[in-house]
Amino acid sequence: MMIPGSNLLAMALGVIGSQTVQWFQYDHVDTGPTGLDIVTYKAPVPVAQGSVQAVDRSRYTQYGLDWQKSYVTWFVPNVTALSITRNPDTDGDVIEWAGRRYQVVGDTPWSVQDHWTRLLCIDIGPATGAMTNA
Repeated sequence: MMIPGSNLLAMALGVIGSQTVQWFQYDHVDTGPTGLDIVTYKAPVPVAQGSVQAVDRSRYTQYGLDWQKSYVTWFVPNVTALSITRNPDTDGDVIEWAGRRYQVVGDTPWSVQDHWTRLLCIDIGPATGAMTNA
């Protein structure tokens, strides 16, 4: 029987292994000359611990997700000391994995019990070009 504090993510990563993602932490937003927001991110940080999993479409209704979009969940141990930024008025952090970029749109911290966080991320397109405005 599993109990809180058993760190299920650490156990899973021991079996399935980790996947490396590039993490772009939100820095700030400026208004460009055309009046549009220009989002700036800090330099990417490779995060070698964690697991990226597709969100099963059977859960889209349960989570209230947009059926026209694709989502992944990034499970990451808290030992990586990430400070995830999600500002409701601007864009939040971005991860890059498997040739795609994903905006972090939600998180569920399991840090108190099991020392990991689950991040819901939405696909924002291919991982091409500079990371100034996702």
